[in-house]
Amino acid sequence: MEEHALGVATATGDARYDLTFQRDLPHPHRAVWAVATDPERLGHWLADAEVDLRPGGHFRLRGQCNVDGQVLEVGAPSRFVWTWPHPDHPCSQVSITVSPLANGQSRLALVQTEVPEAHLLGVAAGWHTHLDAVPAAIGGQRTLYDPKRAAQHFRRYQAAFRPMIS
Repeated sequence: MEEHALGVATATGDARYDLTFQRDLPHPHRAVWAVATDPERLGHWLADAEVDLRPGGHFRLRGQCNVDGQVLEVGAPSRFVWTWPHPDHPCSQVSITVSPLANGQSRLALVQTEVPEAHLLGVAAGWHTHLDAVPAAIGGQRTLYDPKRAAQHFRRYQAAFRPMIS
């Protein structure tokens, strides 16, 4: 599996960070949008999903990720934002932006906001691991979450983020 660049953590204050990931994919914009928003396709790379794809609709994940959030924004076919409530970061949001590139390729950018320092490495490794599965999901393949791969990513983020966390 291809090794992608690490996500970027940006301090927002109060020992919280926004995490940003970017992947350039050799797939058409609409195919990437579908895998980011269709509940069945989300289950191929993220977790089993129930999504009411309209502002105010529900966003539920079950599996490696368990989330009961709310859709905040749908700007088809480019932007999708939902809440990612957790007791330690109740105001966290996730946004996915899909942009067309030259030659029928696409860029997927994912941002999760307000991640507390205590969760930063695990969240970064988790998203990185899930995003690794997006290309296969576009091809219709379901990829189970790989804890060993996540542990490898965790160690990479631990080394990269060491200067910014206590």
